Amino acid sequence: MKRLLSLWLACGSLAGFLSAAEIPPKERMVVMITIDGFPAWLWEDPSLPVPTLRKLARDGASAKAMTISNPAVTWPNHTTLVTGVTPAKHGVLYNGFLLRPVGLPPKLEPWKDKNVLVRVPTVYDLAFKAGLTTAQVDWVPTTNSMTMTWEFPEIPNPNGVIEKELAAAAVLDAVGFREFTKRNPAWRDMVWTKAAAHIATTRRPNLLLFHLLVTDAHNHKYGPGSPPSHTAFAYADGCVRELLEAIEAAGLKEKVTLLITTDHGFKTAKRIIRPNVLLRREGLLQVRGPTAAGCDAYVSVLGGSAMVFVTSPEKRAGLLPRLKELLGKTEGVERVVEPKDYPALGLPSPEQNGQIGDFILLAKSGYGFHVSPLGEEAVSDVTPDVYAGHHGYLNSDPEMDGVFFAWGRGIKPGARLERIANLDVAPTVAALLGLEMKNVDGRVLRELLK
Repeated sequence: MKRLLSLWLACGSLAGFLSAAEIPPKERMVVMITIDGFPAWLWEDPSLPVPTLRKLARDGASAKAMTISNPAVTWPNHTTLVTGVTPAKHGVLYNGFLLRPVGLPPKLEPWKDKNVLVRVPTVYDLAFKAGLTTAQVDWVPTTNSMTMTWEFPEIPNPNGVIEKELAAAAVLDAVGFREFTKRNPAWRDMVWTKAAAHIATTRRPNLLLFHLLVTDAHNHKYGPGSPPSHTAFAYADGCVRELLEAIEAAGLKEKVTLLITTDHGFKTAKRIIRPNVLLRREGLLQVRGPTAAGCDAYVSVLGGSAMVFVTSPEKRAGLLPRLKELLGKTEGVERVVEPKDYPALGLPSPEQNGQIGDFILLAKSGYGFHVSPLGEEAVSDVTPDVYAGHHGYLNSDPEMDGVFFAWGRGIKPGARLERIANLDVAPTVAALLGLEMKNVDGRVLRELLK
């Protein structure tokens, strides 16, 4: 199979692929793969062992860097990739929907329906309504989207159609379903890859969205660019190769366009800021066991940034200036972002979206935020039980830049761009499917298309 893929890539680079216009839309297949937490700076490391990706990038089209959206978090950026608009418009600010109970810490609910989380049309909505078929494997957020023809979600359903077929093929058993979220991320990526290959070859969807996760997990735990991080990227490269080999074996090469991108970059932190420790010391937050219980204020962390909430509305006027003074002068805090500055960052105002913080803290380079309210030190060195790798910094930070490659049908071999925005991906996917996305912030990357 490796020889088969090498022949495919060689033929693609020498003979070229059919342009998008030469194949009817209902016979086209666009496959978008996100490799979670893939910074552009890491791609520049020649020792990164990703031969499949390097071959695809060399023979296809690519951008040197891709600007992501704020906040630099998985779900908001996956949503931008399929909507072409900023979180200010699409509404997804976290890996879930944030509830704000009075006098209690905000609570994140990840499995809200997609139509509750996402406020604008997606490219898969557009494709589905145009009569094309759509599919997703571990794409977020898509719960009960009603516009996915086939899917194998982040947490598979044993009664799902694709899940039953994979069980019949001995990819998953009852124990695997039951323990899915407890198993290591490499195993889950293996299952998701087999699901993507199965859907691609048996259903042949016009649009397949596929998300790989092990890279993010290893970047967090060990730091981006560490030996375990490199190992995770080598594994992800193998997952991409496995999917491509399955597509080739099914005779779908001439119909496929492959896009490989990511949701955010990564940074390494040496020092950790625990703003909720400061709130606890000030009597603004109480703990019960290892977590926060009642509170007048709370800080939800996103790695390199943090959302600050006043949870007792009657105390808001007095608390806001006090909190800005207390938290803004903390070691490692770069600055406080006021709501008036949110639009410039592509973020909604509190009036537009009640999930956003009353103000935002930004960490200096080398620092990251941690949510724990426990302990006496509000700022300390990274320890083995705390993440070394972080994202969530502003998208103006070059280390948050992501990768973008395109290859296959309709792609101009050798086309290169210095920089794109992830806002450009959805309208480009639509164009490859013969569709047009309207009211978007991005543009079609015509320089990369035949």
